[in-house]
Amino acid sequence: MKSTFLGKKLKYAFIIIENDMLTRDLSITILGNSGVGKTTLIKRLKGESVEDISPTTQIEIHEKKIKLRSQSFKSTFSIERHRSYRVRAVDCPGDMSLWPYWKKALIDYKTNGIIFMIDPKQDHKVQTDALTQVSNYFLMTLDEDIVKAERKARKVKAIFFLLVNKIDLLEYNKGKADQIIREYYSAVWNHLKERFPNSGHYWDAISAIDETEQMFETIDGIFETIKREIYD
Repeated sequence: MKSTFLGKKLKYAFIIIENDMLTRDLSITILGNSGVGKTTLIKRLKGESVEDISPTTQIEIHEKKIKLRSQSFKSTFSIERHRSYRVRAVDCPGDMSLWPYWKKALIDYKTNGIIFMIDPKQDHKVQTDALTQVSNYFLMTLDEDIVKAERKARKVKAIFFLLVNKIDLLEYNKGKADQIIREYYSAVWNHLKERFPNSGHYWDAISAIDETEQMFETIDGIFETIKREIYD
């Protein structure tokens, strides 16, 4: 009887270890000007209500173990189908006076990917300045010596995701989002890609407040891309 009980405990412990072995970590820093929808995106990721969101005034860490929807298309015999992803989303304040928090967040919480969010109706100059700061702050995390940092930047493998939020304000027209990026953000975005040539660079357009099935799939696809860059 005692032996059977011990066997069940060992089996249970093995299942826990096995599940933990199947879990992978994703650390994402979400940046952008105030009011672009950073916290809304995180709440969507966590499955929480997106109503009554107040401005973020300090660094906030959110963790959630998730399965990506794309995993359901994998074979039953595929490990990827049963894997979990422990996402740590670092939410930072967007007010210009608090941008220095971004540097602290990037230093304190090693990031696999940076999602920079854009509001198509906000001042483009302010937002391009913010994106420039993201590039500079991330560079500073590589080395205190600017020359060494620039050299390391050419080899580092990170993921930069330029995300146009509130596409509902653009009549869900991804072409209009692309036009905004090319017209206002191409110079700073291209400079970032040249500075970090070995990293992944992507863009997409979403409405973080939209709870339709199609938007769920689009948002899931963003994290699938980040996962693929890191682990595949």
